[in-house]
Amino acid sequence: MKQFYHLIIILLLLNSCYKPVYTEYFQEENYTEFTTHEILIEIPSDRILKIFASRRCPGRTICEAEEIKLRLSLNTKFSFLEGKDFSILSNDEAIDLNQRRYFFDYNSGATYSDGTSGFAIEQWVVWVDSKNFKKIIQNKDNKLKIGDYTFTLPSLELKKWKILISKPLLLETMEEEDQRTYGTYTEPPVSETEVREKFEKKAYIEAEETTWKMVKDSENPDDLRFFLEQYPNSPYAAPARLKLKQLEREKN
Repeated sequence: MKQFYHLIIILLLLNSCYKPVYTEYFQEENYTEFTTHEILIEIPSDRILKIFASRRCPGRTICEAEEIKLRLSLNTKFSFLEGKDFSILSNDEAIDLNQRRYFFDYNSGATYSDGTSGFAIEQWVVWVDSKNFKKIIQNKDNKLKIGDYTFTLPSLELKKWKILISKPLLLETMEEEDQRTYGTYTEPPVSETEVREKFEKKAYIEAEETTWKMVKDSENPDDLRFFLEQYPNSPYAAPARLKLKQLEREKN
């Protein structure tokens, strides 16, 4: 009985910390990102697919939502998302979401849910225009279609998505000081699209620099070829070509 009451107390504490949407301001880039609490979907082999929805606004503003970013993340021992078609069936109307990005990483040092070491992290990132996003949150019957699999999107969970695109509801999730800031300033200095493009450019440069650090000391020519294929116009392309020629000469 004591264990039961302890469990109830823990659940109450967790719920008290829970926010349907989190607000984070990035000072250097001068934009705010609003991100929903995850939606959890059980998929085959007792795995859990996590779904986050987010959007960015310039400065400390709540702008009109033009596009919503959906991020699907899965910890897995074997790939599930890769190569599959993706859509959301909203009242049986298919919303095609195949214009997406796929990311794959392997964490060899982490412990998987079954206690074994190492697992892969699969992610999809897809942008949904506001018209289709509103259609999804207005309908009660929504399903994820991933390849041949269909999973129900719980209507109660989609309340988070409704909050994400509503200024009055977003303000209710904020602390009092943030409510003053985001509730009064309404004129964004730049468009949401410009903020997104700036963010993606920075992410591309960071990925380029990280990849170069990984391959610059490699003795495998394929590593340098991969870098040049991915970043042919990189400022590191010249030293990469030079080192590749040196390795090819040594090999011959």
